Amino acid sequence: MADDTTHPQNRRRRLHPLSWIGWVLAVLILAAAAGLAHHAAWLRRHLNQARGHAAQLQLRLNRANRVVKVLTSPHTKHMMLTDSSRPPRPSGEVSWLSRNGALVFVAGSLHPLPQGKSYELWLVPGSGKAPLPAGLFRPSQDHTATVLLPPLPAKIQPSRFLVTVEPTAGSATPSPPFILQWQPPR
Repeated sequence: MADDTTHPQNRRRRLHPLSWIGWVLAVLILAAAAGLAHHAAWLRRHLNQARGHAAQLQLRLNRANRVVKVLTSPHTKHMMLTDSSRPPRPSGEVSWLSRNGALVFVAGSLHPLPQGKSYELWLVPGSGKAPLPAGLFRPSQDHTATVLLPPLPAKIQPSRFLVTVEPTAGSATPSPPFILQWQPPR
């Protein structure tokens, strides 16, 4: 009987020096594919984060544009709220764009409030309807405060704007005394 190593087919398999290259290439291609898949997942994750950040910035920009529109519209009425009873006198300015129900309020020289109390801005409709709460606020350390774009109905003509001191959660109706107020000239 002849030795198996002398058989021509066995000798060819054993003698072919490049027979293992296919397996090495397959392993390298699989490793490269796994690396690319990992990198693609990383890129997708960062793209989603960037999209979320861009969406947040767009929301901020939209809000800022609304504030600018309220302050610069020729249809906006700017009303100064004052208190002349004690120095330093708190003051506030309401910018009201009736057609959009958009309001911007900026106040200064506000007195600090005790715990559990907040200032509340009110819009009193000229139609005789009940006063509408237009925002709760507490003064900052420099005694200023702002109320930006509270949810208010459009096309209301105010007869008054008021600022009162209320519980931190707000009130259903304004509580006297009125810290600041505006009434149109008669």
